[in-house]
Amino acid sequence: MSSYVELPMGISLIPCDTLIEDRISGKKSLVGIIGAIRVTKFPCVYPAFHLLVSLTSGNGSYPCTLELVSESKNEVIFSGKGTLKFKNPTQVVDLVFMLQRLNFNYPDTYWIKFLVDGETLMMRPLHVTLLDPPEDSAKRDASL
Repeated sequence: MSSYVELPMGISLIPCDTLIEDRISGKKSLVGIIGAIRVTKFPCVYPAFHLLVSLTSGNGSYPCTLELVSESKNEVIFSGKGTLKFKNPTQVVDLVFMLQRLNFNYPDTYWIKFLVDGETLMMRPLHVTLLDPPEDSAKRDASL
């Protein structure tokens, strides 16, 4: 008989500016869902963002890892490990992370990855680019 346990199923992996959790109901509100970060220069330190990871169909405990990895250089920008615990397979587990002071040294697509037992269960791109400089008002007026 195999001791293999199926991995949980990922429901969501959502980065946002702010995550509010009602203390009474447990309901979560996500404000400012992030798909891209635009900065004025590189390197930069991004102050913070929240991340909601929701999973189900697990049974027992699993080692898990959250990573932020650059696509072009495969450089790990952030990594954190923990244990994911399920009471039963119908339970939905919501994990809330606050990632602070992330260093982005170059524009790239960065992948937010959630791994369970060493397997990538979910991933989502985060595009980090330079903010377009404001258009010169003299050039804009001349083109009108």
